[in-house]
Amino acid sequence: MNYVYNIKVNLKNKLYNFYEWDKNDNIITLDRVEVFLVNDNIYEDIINMNIKVDTEFLNKIKLSKNICIFCSDIDAVCVKFNNDGIIELISKLDLEEESEVLDEINLKNKIDLKYQTINGKNNYSFRTRNQEEIILELKNYITKMKDDNDVIDYLYYEWFNSNRCKNKYEKLLSILDSEYSNKHEELYNVIKLLNCKNV
Repeated sequence: MNYVYNIKVNLKNKLYNFYEWDKNDNIITLDRVEVFLVNDNIYEDIINMNIKVDTEFLNKIKLSKNICIFCSDIDAVCVKFNNDGIIELISKLDLEEESEVLDEINLKNKIDLKYQTINGKNNYSFRTRNQEEIILELKNYITKMKDDNDVIDYLYYEWFNSNRCKNKYEKLLSILDSEYSNKHEELYNVIKLLNCKNV
């Protein structure tokens, strides 16, 4: 078995890169954790939290509280499974520690992990943590101001540079899920100004 020692992780229900860790996060150090090298397809299912492993695999890691590290040839991630074999928490590693783990596992054999895929969703986001927080704040504000036609008209115009639309509230909410752009930042700055005026 391959183990690494004293590894810092930031286990969350969503995968964030180490440079997005926040000072308020509950970062813990794992004294000892088992490492498994897998192929790229399996690794992609893992980072998308799209797997359910069998009890045989859970038994291998039960002494580590169902926590282990999976590596591809170039990447590593720590996961915590629930008792049903589904990933409930996930964490990237500190860059330096990840490099050490990859060096350690580099010449090992890849395991053929037995698992079921549990959904077709891509849980790994290419947005940063900050971008996701901005989108959430925008959605919350727009939802809160749903019945204020003046505010919705204003926000809609800020985004689309037009006011020709019947369902401005719905259109605003749906456009926020588009690819992140400067428009998100600009609208976020607008709502910060509107909030200041209302204080």
